[in-house]
Amino acid sequence: GEDTMKKKILPLLALALVVLAGCGPKLNDHVTDYHIDLPGGFEEIEMEGVDKCWANADQTANVNLKVTAKAGTANAAFKAITADIARETIAAAWKEQYGSEPAITDRYFTKDEICGLPAYQYSYVLEWEGQTVTQILVSVNADKTYAFAYTTNDEAILKEFDASAKNIQLTIE
Repeated sequence: GEDTMKKKILPLLALALVVLAGCGPKLNDHVTDYHIDLPGGFEEIEMEGVDKCWANADQTANVNLKVTAKAGTANAAFKAITADIARETIAAAWKEQYGSEPAITDRYFTKDEICGLPAYQYSYVLEWEGQTVTQILVSVNADKTYAFAYTTNDEAILKEFDASAKNIQLTIE
């Protein structure tokens, strides 16, 4: 009867709420863990200058994470960021590192929160000396700045990266 129906639907509702909650209650901005979906065949590798890096076997794609402590003005700077600022910063850093400026074409720039924390997602195509890569940068303003960078020149992987970038999970306590 009706009671059995109620019993069956409650676990389903509870499950739906867990899925929606994904990030747990946001009590503060202290991130203790994170989860990103990686396409099959990605292994963790060592990479200079980042905290974590995962790459596929033929090195046509990688994902890395850099966690940085925040300076006093970091929150204001984070709020102010735009695609233009991001693009100019990347081009300048690239030129400093490699001697010439790349051509950067925007794919998208959004400021969707991640687990209730301020964040932005900037994706662009970078062309430099005959090489083309697409990057997705996802930066989260938490107790520290968590910057995830997805890089590939493979269209199929890029689709998976776009989905992964939209689904980063943070554990906050």
